[in-house]
Amino acid sequence: MSEDNKKIPAWKADFPIKKREAAYVSRKEFIKLIAFFSGTLALANVAIPVFNYFKKEEKLGEYFVGLTTDLNIGGMRTFYINEDHRNPYMLIRLAEDKWKVFEQKCTHLSCSVLYNHDEKVIECPCHHGFFNPDDGSVIQGPPPRPLPQLTVVIKDDKIFVTDFIKEAKETYGHG
Repeated sequence: MSEDNKKIPAWKADFPIKKREAAYVSRKEFIKLIAFFSGTLALANVAIPVFNYFKKEEKLGEYFVGLTTDLNIGGMRTFYINEDHRNPYMLIRLAEDKWKVFEQKCTHLSCSVLYNHDEKVIECPCHHGFFNPDDGSVIQGPPPRPLPQLTVVIKDDKIFVTDFIKEAKETYGHG
């Protein structure tokens, strides 16, 4: 064996590929890779809305929240439905017989919103967004849409919530 061959490790002799050649990617291979990932993203952008369109909406049913005697007028209480701690809700007692339930996440950046009875608003302390406590509509600030609202049902001094109230579609123009 020559002196040069003794310096080369045995594993390099078995794999005689130079480092430059191993890292080389041709234009054709690069275009194939970019086209594959672009196609995958385009397919996902179509598949996700189609999946959500055909997905059946789950009905909430009636969920017990508490008793009417648990909350004073102007009070607010946070609760979770089915122990799902990702979606907090807030029960608000606006008047003697007026109850509202909203998701407690701001529609801007999901900060927790709080009811301010003195000002008669639901406020987001993060970016100073304000919502109407009667219907959850945006009064001021950056939130792009109203707070999602659940239906409140009172039975024998027990408070239950049912499914979301659907937003009325706004029409623009004539007709």
